Amino acid sequence: MDNILEIKNLSVGFNIEDNFYFALNNINLSFEKGKIHAIAGESGCGKSVLVNTILQLLPKNSIIKSGEILLNNQNLLNLKDKDIRKIRGKKIALIPQDPFMSLNPLYTIENQLLEIANDIDLIKKSLEEVKIKNIDNVLKSYPHELSGGMKQRVIIAMALISKADLILADEPTTALDVTVSNTILDLLVELKNKNKTIILITHDLSIVSNYCDTTTIMYLGDIVEKNDSNKLFKNPQHPYTKALLKALPTQKGRKLESIKGQISPITQIISGCKFHPRCNYEMEICKNQKPIFKNCVSCHLYNY
Repeated sequence: MDNILEIKNLSVGFNIEDNFYFALNNINLSFEKGKIHAIAGESGCGKSVLVNTILQLLPKNSIIKSGEILLNNQNLLNLKDKDIRKIRGKKIALIPQDPFMSLNPLYTIENQLLEIANDIDLIKKSLEEVKIKNIDNVLKSYPHELSGGMKQRVIIAMALISKADLILADEPTTALDVTVSNTILDLLVELKNKNKTIILITHDLSIVSNYCDTTTIMYLGDIVEKNDSNKLFKNPQHPYTKALLKALPTQKGRKLESIKGQISPITQIISGCKFHPRCNYEMEICKNQKPIFKNCVSCHLYNY
């Protein structure tokens, strides 16, 4: 297996009012080249913190306590600011939640794309690849003149122009309607078919089974389950994964089930398994002892 990115024993947290709180706890993940990898969970589970740690775009009150992030065996955490800036956008591209925030409203699309590559033929080819029509008009447009879906396609074209092999897609369809969302996801599949590696951050498991090769479920900074997407959806192991899937609408007319309670804030310390206050399978051991991650899942329900 040829991995483009490996995360080893990564722990990250924040100083908040003179106290330190972990946001990521001993994360271990590997991402195979040419695949789409989903990282899923509710808001507040640590997904975006993980993305920002990879890109080293964390706020000033953050501390990386331990770990390595290896991009093609190079530890990004050892690089100086000037060196990591050379990697952002060139070796690692970001497709953000809100494309408008990533495009400068004062410049035309053409001017912004020329900053990445001073090659108008390459730019037009990349825009064609993301199915943009009337390319000349789009290039002359300002971001506010384009729809959300069109702006997102421009962001994906930027990744093609930069020739980045690793693309971090952080909730790229959140602000888009269903039809446009499916188009954007289809474009990600096309990128995968060109041997690009995509890490898709999402809270929407309904899109994961159709588009992603592997799925990692996070809860409050912990990995609770990771597996091939088909296996995970057919036979979910962790109670949190099961609860997320039961909350999805189906065509079978099954009543939707909600997860009891709410995700805890980062400042609330939970002993044992962090999901136990919301878990329907809670046992006494869950309150006091944190489960280890083994055989694709971290849960006391299974005999290790």
